[in-house]
Amino acid sequence: MSRVLGSAAAVALVMVGIASCTSAPPEAAPSAAAARTGNPAPGLHTVRLTTADGARAGRAAGRSLRVPGGWRAEVWADAPGARMAAWLPDGSMLLTTGSEGELLRLEPRGGVRAPTVHRLATGLDDPQGVAVTEQDGRTVVVLGEATRIEAWRYDGGTLGDHRVLVDGLPTGGHGGKFVAVRNGVVAYDIGSASNSDGADRRDHPDRAVIRQVRLDGTGNTLLATGVRNGEGLAHAPDGTLFAAVNQADQQPYPFHDGSGHYGQRVQAYVNEHPDDQVTRITAGAELGWPFCQPDSRGKPDLLDLGYVDDPANNPDGKALDCATVTPTMVGLPAHSAPVGFVFTRGSALPAAYADGALVTTHGSWDREPPRPPSVSYSAWDDTAHTLGRPRTIVEGFQDDDGSRWGRSVDAVPGPDGSLYVTDDTAGLVYRLTPGS
Repeated sequence: MSRVLGSAAAVALVMVGIASCTSAPPEAAPSAAAARTGNPAPGLHTVRLTTADGARAGRAAGRSLRVPGGWRAEVWADAPGARMAAWLPDGSMLLTTGSEGELLRLEPRGGVRAPTVHRLATGLDDPQGVAVTEQDGRTVVVLGEATRIEAWRYDGGTLGDHRVLVDGLPTGGHGGKFVAVRNGVVAYDIGSASNSDGADRRDHPDRAVIRQVRLDGTGNTLLATGVRNGEGLAHAPDGTLFAAVNQADQQPYPFHDGSGHYGQRVQAYVNEHPDDQVTRITAGAELGWPFCQPDSRGKPDLLDLGYVDDPANNPDGKALDCATVTPTMVGLPAHSAPVGFVFTRGSALPAAYADGALVTTHGSWDREPPRPPSVSYSAWDDTAHTLGRPRTIVEGFQDDDGSRWGRSVDAVPGPDGSLYVTDDTAGLVYRLTPGS
């Protein structure tokens, strides 16, 4: 799963599971891509990456991606550590760089040219989540650093009026801070200190949570608990908050089914369990970690998942009643490691992708073979206010032997109708352009 660790710096404004437990997807003949990502991947085509004038392809040189038919793919910008992206009203892109400690502004130059790269802030401490909003008629940039959530006013290509909304946040473990903002309120996550230690929530009650704070720094309140690593945060078309969550690794087999595997770590089970999660976050939500594992038995589409007691942390169900845990709306194939999560309503993407959510996954480290990085699309149901089963729309960062030349992190629709995908391993931003 995604394991981003914080670093210290000063701010300087320069501005298969086991067969009895999982079922195959309902498609009669899943594509090879579906077998790799775990999500259906219909109609993808392999396209060679081109390179925008002025960009350096680096590890992507000579490589290809699999994208929807008719789409083009290019290396748009090179930016070491490229992580999370957001668009500014002036049509330029904000980009965080994690351990590189920078907040960048990528100014498009049009045509086949790479953008101009401006350094808005350097010396940052593991900048991860970034969001853009408006307050009192002015553009505001919200950023998550390792120990704090902060905001600036953005005007004319520069940052000013810096203010810290929350400070002294815990680091280490799942230390990256991600943000989403709506109506003057910033939601942010604080990941767990451990993989699946039952004492974590007792010893670190301020970990494995999602909180919110107003843009003036007041009203810092708890929203949800038991959220192991809720990196992907976004607001749905109905205004509710969603999170994409990295679940635990190397989990013990939780079923008393006569197999003799209960409580053991079985690689065939670990390969496909527990499912990562995409679900709505409401005040008081409990997502169960590390006492309850998502249970996908009898749910081949991985939708509306309940939970099963964790053998190590909750064998008798006394630590937490798993029947009371918030159901998982959308399960993702185990060890997908979702990071980027963006709703697309109001974007200029083609209609097939313009009313749902993009889920960008980083890929696994403990699965055999590794789960590959990818971008998937999940359609929004306006009647039920839910997301459906994701389908892969971008892949190709991983070779058949499991080695990787890149790892997708975030995917954001651009104002030009293209999809922009960040890659922190190759240090690149790709522009994927639908056919006319």
